[in-house]
Amino acid sequence: LAAQGRADWVLLKDVLSTCVDACQRGMQEIRKVQARRDAGLSLEVSHKAENDPRSALTEADLAAQGVILTALRARWPGLSIVGEEEEADAVPPPHVQDEGPLREDMVEGGPGGCELRVRLQNLTVFIDPVDGTREFVEGRLGNVQTLVGIAHRGRAIA
Repeated sequence: LAAQGRADWVLLKDVLSTCVDACQRGMQEIRKVQARRDAGLSLEVSHKAENDPRSALTEADLAAQGVILTALRARWPGLSIVGEEEEADAVPPPHVQDEGPLREDMVEGGPGGCELRVRLQNLTVFIDPVDGTREFVEGRLGNVQTLVGIAHRGRAIA
């Protein structure tokens, strides 16, 4: 029972590291979609709100979020994750291969509090797989990024 109680405590730096790695994997999917566009194939785009360009939803959004969610859930069962896209739609594309476990060495501990131990159930990860979807659709790629945020007990910490 004592070992089980310790199992739900995690190092914040480990969660941060796996989020960075998961986002990099998601960005690989965005790059694949863009490469197909560069090769002359069309981009699949729908809109969350009809005829509202600000509500664009692309195959890149769904693929990236699917990869990120799948990777984080595999490493951190029970972690609360909120993605911008509908979860039922955001699944990894069938061509995605398992890249193995997420890295936990991408963030160093130190004065920023990354060595802090927290309960996994008190963390929530927020994902915006393609921040700047409208810009992505318009080809303004310099204005596009993947965002991840972490809250501890409802307070933003990363």
